[in-house]
Amino acid sequence: MTDRSELALQLTDAIVAAKAAAERAGDRAFRAYGLSHRAQAALVAVDLGGPDGARPKEIATQLRVSRAAATTFIQRLETKGMVDTTPDPEDDRGVRVTLTRHGLEVLLRAGQLERRLAARAIEGLPASSIARTVHLLEEFKQRLEEKQIGVVH
Repeated sequence: MTDRSELALQLTDAIVAAKAAAERAGDRAFRAYGLSHRAQAALVAVDLGGPDGARPKEIATQLRVSRAAATTFIQRLETKGMVDTTPDPEDDRGVRVTLTRHGLEVLLRAGQLERRLAARAIEGLPASSIARTVHLLEEFKQRLEEKQIGVVH
């Protein structure tokens, strides 16, 4: 019988592998629209800014990157006609980033394709198994967040 620490490692490895596979499937969907996974995440971050747009700092926070890296993403998306930047009315030195009509269309279409790929991946799996897995993963995440795991010397 496998001990609990080995099971914990197997669970963690399976989660990491599943996440990587999901990202690869998403990347295929995004590439169909000329986007990388990170560029799509940047579009989502811009979209979260709403009709007034998002500040580069907010986009950087959402992407968990530096402001300089976020600015690079924004410039690339602007070159592709997916976002516009305008002066920030609340900050003379800042800008607001908004989706263009083309950017919104690409974001919606890539998202639909990503959802279709995910739906195909679970075809044939019992809904009860999926629900149990979701519940298990949510509980695992909560337990990890609650535990103060220290390093043993």
